[in-house]
Amino acid sequence: MTAQASEIERQGLQETVPTPVPILSTLELPRTVFAAGALSTLRDELTALGVARPLLVTDKGVVAVGIAAKAIAAWGDAASITVFDGVTENPLFADVDSGAALYRQHRCDGVVALGGGSVIDTAKIVALLATNQGRGADYLGVRNAAHRAAAPLLVVPTTAGTGSEASPSAGIHPDASTASVGMNSRHLVPRVVILDPQLTRSLPRGLTAATGIDALSHCIEGYLSRKSVPLGDAIALDGIAHVAQHLRRTVADGADADGRGGMMLAAFAGGVSIGMGLGPAHAVAISCSDQGFPHGILSGIGLVATLDVTQPRVPERASAVARALGLAPGVSLSEGVASLMRDVGLPTTLAELGYVATDVDALAQTAHSSHFNLFAPVHPSVSEYAALLGRSLAQH
Repeated sequence: MTAQASEIERQGLQETVPTPVPILSTLELPRTVFAAGALSTLRDELTALGVARPLLVTDKGVVAVGIAAKAIAAWGDAASITVFDGVTENPLFADVDSGAALYRQHRCDGVVALGGGSVIDTAKIVALLATNQGRGADYLGVRNAAHRAAAPLLVVPTTAGTGSEASPSAGIHPDASTASVGMNSRHLVPRVVILDPQLTRSLPRGLTAATGIDALSHCIEGYLSRKSVPLGDAIALDGIAHVAQHLRRTVADGADADGRGGMMLAAFAGGVSIGMGLGPAHAVAISCSDQGFPHGILSGIGLVATLDVTQPRVPERASAVARALGLAPGVSLSEGVASLMRDVGLPTTLAELGYVATDVDALAQTAHSSHFNLFAPVHPSVSEYAALLGRSLAQH
């Protein structure tokens, strides 16, 4: 077994393909409704799925700003919808199990996720537990855990970045002090996604910027992956172009309806891209996730740190990414991403972020052994990771 495959087994991810096996071109996509005000279609979409008693999975922040009330109004029958607003910022096994218990208690027949990535990931596992025995711990981080199709899941994202609404994966923390563990399955792809840009207008500038760069990182690394999926490739490039066109203007003016819509489409494209595999930028981001910095910013910093290693290995694909970003001839992908990040007020290096590394070699070993290297066009060695991390950590 290769070191990469061993790492994936350790992480507990499912539906993986060992490196020597031919990579199949497959793509799972949900039904997608996109428009300003699209939340109004919630009842019709749930009815078409055969759902009469939905469980609304959300968090207290979404409830506090009134978005949950809008969803309940769109459903039209408050008495027949059950609300679970107990999802924490970094979702826990306990959140999943509590949501599933409430689903069974109220005899729900479908799940609605309303929120960001944490809410959506939680709702995915709640929907899975609705039709499968056991608890979240029986599936998350457990390689090849047998499971049936999940209960109908409809997702309404309220942020534009994680892409969980279009991805086949979910990540949940066993407890508040333990790193998340994942699950990949075709059954985690939502049945329906409602993309309503109006729901993201209240996002603050910093969160808009960070989640937008997160979407970009998914699209770039998914497109550069060795797991090429023709339709996915087209979606990824379109997502990159949407970020290039809309992120700066959306950060500058959160009320820009076209910008908000463009970034929701970019985030969805990023979720599709996740299914094609990510790469070294995400290996860096997850390895440096121990100090509480936003994942989207770390993913962008990971791009800046690693694209100079990746770009020469896939020149034709890198050129396509550069065109989608609108870069001038001769500008590297790393320079282009760094310029965009600076324009939206984000740091471009670990040093600028304030990340403190006490053992760069250990950090490099963690990145090198990450499952994100599996489909990457280049798998940096431990010494290469140490060098690129060292450059990002250097004070200038």
